[in-house]
Amino acid sequence: MATLDEARSAKAALREKVTGFDGVIGVGVAPEFTTSLGQPLREYPARKHAEPGTSGGSPVEVLAEEVSVEQVTGPGGSWVLQVNVTDPGLVDKVPEEINDVAVRVRVVGAVRAG
Repeated sequence: MATLDEARSAKAALREKVTGFDGVIGVGVAPEFTTSLGQPLREYPARKHAEPGTSGGSPVEVLAEEVSVEQVTGPGGSWVLQVNVTDPGLVDKVPEEINDVAVRVRVVGAVRAG
């Protein structure tokens, strides 16, 4: 389990390890508990003035709320490093851990302007 400061410190070392890997599009810090695609979505609170025929909730409202770092990580408060790659072949080349901080690799599509 890594603190936010430990994860931030390890991020620079991880960035050096993946420099030159074609297909790495992001290196960052993420809460350990975040789920992968396919997991149940968080339920959003009902809007005060929901429009007729709508679900009554909006992720935009939740994102607009002020949230402290402690609330993001949950009770454990642990952080990991996350590497986003476009090439599945890179998954085995990225270290599983660096400076005692776990590394999560996600294969994502290429980032393009819409």
